[in-house]
Amino acid sequence: MLRNLLMLTVSSGLLAGLFSSDSLESAFAQRKKTPAKKAPPIRLPTQAEKTEVEVAPVAARLQALAIRSANRIDMLVEADLRKHNLKPNDPSTDEEFLRRIYLDTTGTIPTAQKAKLFLRSRSSSKRTALIDRLLGQPGYGSQMYNWLADIMRLVDKADNNTYLRPYSDWVKQSLRDNTPWDRMVNDMLSSEGKVWENPAVGFVLRDPGMPLDNLNNAVRMFMGTRIGCAQCHDHPFDRWTQKEFYQLAAFTGGTEYRLARTDMSKLNNGTIDKAAPGGDRSVEARLGRSIVRLNRAAIWSNNQKQLKFPDDYQYDNAKPGQLTTPTFLFDTNKASFTLPERRQIFADWVTSKTNDRFATTIANRLWKKAMGIGLIEPVDDMMDETESSNPELMAFLASEIKRLEFDLKEFQRIIYYSKTYQRQVTYADLDPDSHYRFPGPILRRMTAEQVWDSLLTLTLEDPAAILRPDDSEYTSIIDIDATTTAQQVIQKAKELDAYNKEQGKARSKRLYKGQELVRASELPQPLPEGHFVRQFGQSDRDIISDSHTEGTVPQLLTMFNGPVTHMMLERGSVIYNEVSDLKVINDQLDVIFLSLLSRTPTEREVASAKREIRAAGPAGYGNVIWALLNTREFLFIQ
Repeated sequence: MLRNLLMLTVSSGLLAGLFSSDSLESAFAQRKKTPAKKAPPIRLPTQAEKTEVEVAPVAARLQALAIRSANRIDMLVEADLRKHNLKPNDPSTDEEFLRRIYLDTTGTIPTAQKAKLFLRSRSSSKRTALIDRLLGQPGYGSQMYNWLADIMRLVDKADNNTYLRPYSDWVKQSLRDNTPWDRMVNDMLSSEGKVWENPAVGFVLRDPGMPLDNLNNAVRMFMGTRIGCAQCHDHPFDRWTQKEFYQLAAFTGGTEYRLARTDMSKLNNGTIDKAAPGGDRSVEARLGRSIVRLNRAAIWSNNQKQLKFPDDYQYDNAKPGQLTTPTFLFDTNKASFTLPERRQIFADWVTSKTNDRFATTIANRLWKKAMGIGLIEPVDDMMDETESSNPELMAFLASEIKRLEFDLKEFQRIIYYSKTYQRQVTYADLDPDSHYRFPGPILRRMTAEQVWDSLLTLTLEDPAAILRPDDSEYTSIIDIDATTTAQQVIQKAKELDAYNKEQGKARSKRLYKGQELVRASELPQPLPEGHFVRQFGQSDRDIISDSHTEGTVPQLLTMFNGPVTHMMLERGSVIYNEVSDLKVINDQLDVIFLSLLSRTPTEREVASAKREIRAAGPAGYGNVIWALLNTREFLFIQ
């Protein structure tokens, strides 16, 4: 494989090498024996401001309990395998485990130095020690955010008037702090106010003016059940009726998404334009109008507003236009509720330990995150008759997440401790008509965010410390209320203009060939079409869990010769420095393979690489790196 890729590199001329005197382009020109034009030096964003990121560690006192629970997982999995005359996969090698656990916990591959330290260790507890350490790393919050962002459709703006960045930042910080999942969800479903006052309101603001859609999304995300069909008619495949959908929606039926214009009646386009010295087409006027629009987006409960059945309701169990009575879906509770309590009661019910679907859903989602496939598939389409591939294991995991008070980090620690997770992956295609019995995790490709973040790890020192700026200064500028005058809005607009210019300067320090080199979690959410991360499968966040890991021709071309894959070959990159500091070619090749694949090369790979370096000169090192970057072994989690 490596030899073939090296030959492809040489023959196609898609990449010029590492350690050239000038640029990649000039190195390639030298190989072609044509005059090379002096290219301006390209600098990596080494001056970007770094932030110390604190992440809650795992509790050492809980390790023994975590090991006990992990053993229980293994017992239940192995019993099921024996029942079906199957055997577990062999234990993973240290190299396989190392790369897998880094990607699953921090969202990126380890550096060569970190890989070397782990592989050289002879400690019998090095795997558990590594798991515990990685769960407390800044990368943990980043990869968890990327995972949830796809499920919860996290975006910086829901539309032109609904600003949501504080919500995304709140989710990210909650994960760093290891806030219990039930508390996070409860806050998202019950909070009120503007998004910079109470960021959790961003969950409801994500679907501005669409309370029924938001309800459907909440039930699907947090209780693993699709009830959307029942919005228009009785569900064709499940037991949910349209009446039941509207009775559940009655809990949130009084939700308002916009402050009444009377709350800021003196602020409108006319008054703002009149107050702007440059008139209605000036920067101040434009930004001033935007400030007013942003401040009108807020969540509040209108206690006078109740949900009614639709005018076209066709069933005989209710009448069109009739007021609905709040009623839960998964129990027979017919109690009435006072209007001010509705949203909080709904939030308490969703996140209750007595709501088995809430615990089962998050436990199943986290199991799939680690193993590549859920015990229940699809993870968000549970029905009454749905069967888990291993009911005893599913019940145990649901009970564990409850026992842990919905501590997502401790729950994942248990899974990662298990022999089941630490076995070799299953390579064969899965039978869609049969349950997977978990002899080990399944082979899966890196997510788009993992690919991007891994390339950054090969390029920059400590990329997890480069965060997008905190939004507190921005929100303090744009915040207004009913007492704010048009003149004060124009003054804020001037401050906002100056702020935007300063942020543009700060962003330029993070750029390489027009690409902002920060972790995927710190980039705009979502990224525009054509960005590397979107090309590799990040969704536009319109639909729940709409990302993908399928290969495409644009991905191939990007990896072959895209500007992003060149950044690690620039002078000053992590891998450039580590290789250039060594003088022995075998040591250099060890670093290259450890950096990209978390293992040392075989004798055959060493021989192929040496032949390429002898043939291409210094450019050959870059060719070896490029060849490994384009292997299946790099892009897949084994």
